[in-house]
Amino acid sequence: MKYLIIGLGNFGRTLAEELTDLGHEVIGVDTVEQRTDQVKDRISVTYILDATDAVGLRSLPLNQIDQAIVAIGQSMDYSLRVVAALKEQRVSNIAARAIDQVHRAILHAMGITQIFIPETYAARTIAARLDENTAGEFI
Repeated sequence: MKYLIIGLGNFGRTLAEELTDLGHEVIGVDTVEQRTDQVKDRISVTYILDATDAVGLRSLPLNQIDQAIVAIGQSMDYSLRVVAALKEQRVSNIAARAIDQVHRAILHAMGITQIFIPETYAARTIAARLDENTAGEFI
């Protein structure tokens, strides 16, 4: 599959690298050059651009991707703007990271069905492993 990941912070970068390791093609996008530099040798291609800008977004190969993932975790406003811009460009398969339950509700109202809150998932997974005394080392 071919993924577009917008937001290459800790979560987005790790997701991009893991998907690449699983054999998928990954396009990474971020507004911060340092973030794209950290992952550019590990994934297919990176772009430094503001994904809320229609002109910049149209420069991406949107018609060639199987799924867009909005992995932005710092700004609910920016995340929602990116989702809206992708929907405007008729990207149909969008998954998005939510910062909290309010963000999740807004994404759901926008028609996004694949919504994840990584911190909640990680906390539940770690709690279960601690409860089972199988925690080991967390990476």
